[in-house]
Amino acid sequence: MFLSRRASGFRAILIILTIVLILIILSKYFVKNNHQRSISMSNYDTNTKVNILTQKNLMNKNSEFIKNIPNLQSNLIQIVNHSISLYVHFDLKGASPKISYFEKLFPLLHKWGATGICMEYEDMFPFDGIVSSIKHKQAYTKDDIEKINQLANENHLDVMPLLQTYGHLEFLLKLKDFSDLRENPKYPQVITPCINKTYTILFSMIDQYLNLHPNIRFFHIGHDEVYYFLTNPACEEFQRLTGIQNQYDLFAYHLNIIANYIKKKSPDLILFVWHDVLQNLNIQMLQKYNLLNLINPVLWSYREDMHVEGFVIGPQADLFGQYQTLWGATAFKGATNEIATLSDVKHYHENQLSWIKQLQLYIPTKWKNFDGIILTGWSRYDHFLSLCELLPYSIPSMIYSIAAWQQQFSSLPKLDIVPSSLHEYVQKQLECSSALHITVQDHSTKPIPKCKFPGAGVYEAMISLPRIWLQVQEAESFVNKYVTDLHVRYKYIHIKRGEECLEKLTPVINLLKAFLISFTNSMNEVFPSQVAIEWLETYFMKRYNLVNERYEFIQHAVNEQKSWLPRPIPDRESFEINYKNKS
Repeated sequence: MFLSRRASGFRAILIILTIVLILIILSKYFVKNNHQRSISMSNYDTNTKVNILTQKNLMNKNSEFIKNIPNLQSNLIQIVNHSISLYVHFDLKGASPKISYFEKLFPLLHKWGATGICMEYEDMFPFDGIVSSIKHKQAYTKDDIEKINQLANENHLDVMPLLQTYGHLEFLLKLKDFSDLRENPKYPQVITPCINKTYTILFSMIDQYLNLHPNIRFFHIGHDEVYYFLTNPACEEFQRLTGIQNQYDLFAYHLNIIANYIKKKSPDLILFVWHDVLQNLNIQMLQKYNLLNLINPVLWSYREDMHVEGFVIGPQADLFGQYQTLWGATAFKGATNEIATLSDVKHYHENQLSWIKQLQLYIPTKWKNFDGIILTGWSRYDHFLSLCELLPYSIPSMIYSIAAWQQQFSSLPKLDIVPSSLHEYVQKQLECSSALHITVQDHSTKPIPKCKFPGAGVYEAMISLPRIWLQVQEAESFVNKYVTDLHVRYKYIHIKRGEECLEKLTPVINLLKAFLISFTNSMNEVFPSQVAIEWLETYFMKRYNLVNERYEFIQHAVNEQKSWLPRPIPDRESFEINYKNKS
């Protein structure tokens, strides 16, 4: 019995040990399995997020950054449960900020709700090789471009480079070395598809863009405002060989070559094209060159009421709905006048509202493929024209325009009748002491807010200038009564009246000089020094010099003139001498 109990006890111990061993094995199995499931679920969640974001598998699989994008769109407007991406455009052919400015601005773009940036470098790109001669003397370096990519990544902003590859190639075609590539030999705007060298040059530029932007998923290749077709002398032979007979066939041919070249290098890359020439291609032309599968339109309109655009009407709108993805472009600056220096914030905000209203009608019907907006900020209308609205001055317009696409402000009416919530939001975000100006007229009538956003010094200087010029005008209206051009030419003024003129002019001269110092210092914090010089030479120095010359003449005359010639002033002889000299 003792042996039986002992055997029973031994068996019990064996059973317990066996159970413990099995539990240990099972435990290890489940731990390992759960770890693998965890990795698998993590990958699944990431892939799910990517699919939700892209909606049409637009993701470049090489880009790790995009995994974060879905979380960034939570505060942006959804139109019929359709998320909209929002990219801010930087037109760098006008005034390219220092990299240190982007370091301050990019975190704010992310904070305000932007999901990406569109970088239009033009001649600021560090081109080398056969196109090294086209770059700006203050062009960014390759390290600068890498820094821009890094800053964007750190601030959860996708990067979309923009390279013109048909029209708006003034920065290339203006040079003698590339003048033979002009479609119209007289005008350096449009490159010709009729010469093989065209593609050698364009492919080199494209390769350099792709090399310095290895993780992009979107690439904008321009193609807007192409004005000249089949006018290069080489086009006669080209037409004989290709059978191309009209401008739209040529446009589609060229676009097909550029797009196919890029797609062979980066098959997953999504290519964007401005719509204005593209909209003239019918379905047969699109199919002939496979453009529906190669490129995607960006419809641009900067109007306060964009529903009058041709692309929202009938068959045109239906055709745009057939592309893989469709984007739009609004504006926050540089889209009202070629030489506008002041931003009409109200105009640009209403441009956003008009787009939102149109999309609410079209996304559920004709434009189910609509995925994003590029908020453009033009610095020049083209390479040869003057600077217009400066970036740091236009930051208030930028944030008002971005805010229009935020869920919390999506139902607000126009800026002049909106509740204070939006104005308070902008004022808080920009750390301003008082309300921002939303019309150009506000600059002359409302208090100047003191702000702390990057480049606020430029903003404050710019909005102070209209009221300074009003004071100058008031002083001049007094001075012009007593010191005319004839008085200046013949040094013949009334000393007492001259002293009164100095009393009027001295305060405004001091204001102008203070503006000159404040503006230059603030601009130099954002841009290379040449940008402030160009703006001042374009918009300030001529009038300033006229006022200052008149002031200095009166000052000299009052202090030094002791006697005057007898009349007539001028006499006939001196008048005839002056007339002959001018002739």
